[in-house]
Amino acid sequence: MSESLRKLAELFQDNSHFVILSHVRPDGDAFGSSIGLALILKAMGKEARVFNEDGPSDQYAYLAGSVSVEKTPVERPPGSWKVVAVDCSTLERLGESFQGWGVRVDANIDHHPDNPGYAEINWIDSRALATAEIVARTALELGFPVRADAAAALYVGILTDTNSFSFRPLRPETLELAAALIRSGADPEMLSWRTFRNFSLNRFELLREILNRTRFAAENRIAFYRLDADLYAKTGTTSLEVENFLNYLQLVQTVQVAFMVEEVGPRVTRISLRSIPAIDVRPVAAHFGGGGHRNASGARAPLPVAEVETQLLEQILPLLRSPS
Repeated sequence: MSESLRKLAELFQDNSHFVILSHVRPDGDAFGSSIGLALILKAMGKEARVFNEDGPSDQYAYLAGSVSVEKTPVERPPGSWKVVAVDCSTLERLGESFQGWGVRVDANIDHHPDNPGYAEINWIDSRALATAEIVARTALELGFPVRADAAAALYVGILTDTNSFSFRPLRPETLELAAALIRSGADPEMLSWRTFRNFSLNRFELLREILNRTRFAAENRIAFYRLDADLYAKTGTTSLEVENFLNYLQLVQTVQVAFMVEEVGPRVTRISLRSIPAIDVRPVAAHFGGGGHRNASGARAPLPVAEVETQLLEQILPLLRSPS
């Protein structure tokens, strides 16, 4: 057993109250790994609360079970709580409310390769395709209880971050772990249905508007769209409801890189990038001060949307493969 894993085991065994946080703009892995870990700790007789800067999501409400995702409070909860960050590559991405607590992070569990290790205990595995994979594997290795509700949350974390087990490098160990979660009570058919086939009509309208706005460049090897507040107002949605919409652009066989840009503040633009396995978009995100994974990265740039869009096209063009 490594020193980090030993310390993590001691943290969970020797303490009784835990706060679990994940990154802003949470996705399926952020919710799945945080809820799954909280349910494991509760099964061990611990008190566990799940916080996120953006609060709960209707899309993943079916995972909550006996654990509710709460919006991160401005004030630190009273009492002695150990802080665990999951699926969050930097301290800043835990959100402004947590930053105001002025406390350290006791444990940092993550799979992002650019995670600097900002906690007292850092359990990071960049080979894992999801943080939920790390949480599940760790719990099973340590003999912690992974009951049906926790198994379901962790399975969804893996399911979403692998895009239904389709991302490279998909290791046999990942599929074996998914099988173990199924044996623990995760229902793969129900969870796939609830995860990928639960659009509200408003969210469907949002997708339709985005597809109508999508543009192509470089002989249709780049696909991209721009988001704005008027679009959300028109469809009665929020920015949290665009998760995984870039996947639809990648359905076009010629598309090698897909990206979106969104103005989130005065001269602040959010960027999200996706690519085929042969193209690494991390350098593009790094150009704007961001990071992430080889085929899924992002950033926030202190620039207007139009300028970011132009620079993105310039950065992506040299990475493209010749049309087949």
